[in-house]
Amino acid sequence: MTGAHTVKLALWCAALIAVMAGLSLLKGGLFADRYEGDMLHLTEIILRVADGQWPHLDFMTPIGMLAFWPIAVFVKAGAGFGMAVHLGQLSLAVALAPLAVWVALSRFRGPLAYLYILLVMTFALALVHGESISNISISMHYNRWAWALAFIMLPVGMLPPLRRSVAWDAAALGLPMAALALIKVTYVVALAPGLIVLLIARGQWAALGWGVAVTLAALAVFTGIAGVGIWPAYAQDVLTTAGSDIRTNPGLALDQVVTGPLFIGGHLVALAAVVFLRQSGFAALGLGLLCLVPGFVYVTYQNFGNDPQWMLVTALVVLMTLPAAGTRNPWGWDLRLSLGMVGAALLVASLPSFFNLAYSPLRHFSETTEDFTTVFPRSDQHDDFFTDTRRVFQVNLQIAGEDVSEDLEKFASLAERPDLTIVGGEEIAECSLHNGLVAWFDTAARQLEEAGIGPNARVLVADLLSALWMYSDDLQPLKGGAPWRYGGAPGIEDAQMVLVPLCAVNSQTRADIVTAIDEMGYTLRERLRTDLFILYDKQAEPDQIAANTR
Repeated sequence: MTGAHTVKLALWCAALIAVMAGLSLLKGGLFADRYEGDMLHLTEIILRVADGQWPHLDFMTPIGMLAFWPIAVFVKAGAGFGMAVHLGQLSLAVALAPLAVWVALSRFRGPLAYLYILLVMTFALALVHGESISNISISMHYNRWAWALAFIMLPVGMLPPLRRSVAWDAAALGLPMAALALIKVTYVVALAPGLIVLLIARGQWAALGWGVAVTLAALAVFTGIAGVGIWPAYAQDVLTTAGSDIRTNPGLALDQVVTGPLFIGGHLVALAAVVFLRQSGFAALGLGLLCLVPGFVYVTYQNFGNDPQWMLVTALVVLMTLPAAGTRNPWGWDLRLSLGMVGAALLVASLPSFFNLAYSPLRHFSETTEDFTTVFPRSDQHDDFFTDTRRVFQVNLQIAGEDVSEDLEKFASLAERPDLTIVGGEEIAECSLHNGLVAWFDTAARQLEEAGIGPNARVLVADLLSALWMYSDDLQPLKGGAPWRYGGAPGIEDAQMVLVPLCAVNSQTRADIVTAIDEMGYTLRERLRTDLFILYDKQAEPDQIAANTR
């Protein structure tokens, strides 16, 4: 990659990284104001990985190791979580920069090349997952990163090369594909078939073959580091999540994503693009796009917020594939104008989410720090991670109204409530925690300390999140636990005690965990009761009790 155009694209890429990452780093920490639960989930995983633990082997998560390594390496080096997030995103952007410049140089012309690099860098460096709500949150960052990686691969298959280099094309196909397998395997399953069809249809056998080789080589290196056992454990975590009753999908149902009013227009426009491309003589791209759209829709369905981010790169590809002026289809339509309108429509449909992503670093830099409180009030290392003060201290609890009013009690059987949590014959009243997670975890940890629980106590929290241990030096993370629980009672084998919140983040999860513990044969004996929780000692399994009495 040499020449003046290459230098201009590289400088543009470097400038974007400098501005977006620079704004984030200059703030001196992470100031987030939404989705504390998801961020606590991420923080727990990062701290575990920084401590030498492996996802899937030491704790349960459907997200792959590469979603956490770039951040955890800085935490291990001594950085706080807030700065580690910014440094991790900067590392990703720098790693993607050469590939982004190559794809821009070899697949796009004019302003589209610069817009393409802007697209990739925005998804690597943004400080919100998407949507059009102007908050700051690092939650679901792995979906953003996965799209940035996908945006490297997709144009290599969708567009014919303007410059040829099998080595660069193989790297742009193989390295992102391997990374996607190690972040969120959904993207691989959804996008690989369409990419393969495109490369075969174009006769790009060398790029396909070497791309597969690069993917396999990268995964082999990872396997050499992690061990072969990582793969069945990873698969088991993904399958457990797929079969979970708690979160079968993080947003809208599949039929709503396919035909809902927010999406149907974009899907019809994409299908129109398929028709117009084939009529314009771009049969390979038309066929490939037809194969890719179902995968695009499925990824959109699987991602929280259900943002159809695929429309952005598809719009750039369509605008790059306009036929010569005067080209008409059998209906007499001007195909250059028609495809131009299709590209513009796809671009406009996805702009709200993109703009929210693009200026999130500036929005974050402009935040008034006086409105924020540290997420970990007793941590010296992680005192650079903040959230909105109102969301820290405003603890919102929701109860079942039909349980507290005699006149409403008659409606209880008609209400759609989670299953009752029953421990030792005692029913725990329906109550859920909707805000104030930081205050709740910090207070619960202090109550345990005041009761003399610890040091090195291993407590399973019967709830969706297991972040309690991060709020006290007297608590330890559970071997085999789950930072975000999807099924069963993960970590119960290692736990000494079980903490049942009186108001849970997810009451159904609370009930399911208690039921799973009972079905596994453990007995719970009450040890401590506060206004926030009931703490139980975990008794040995019946078989073990019998063995100990022989």
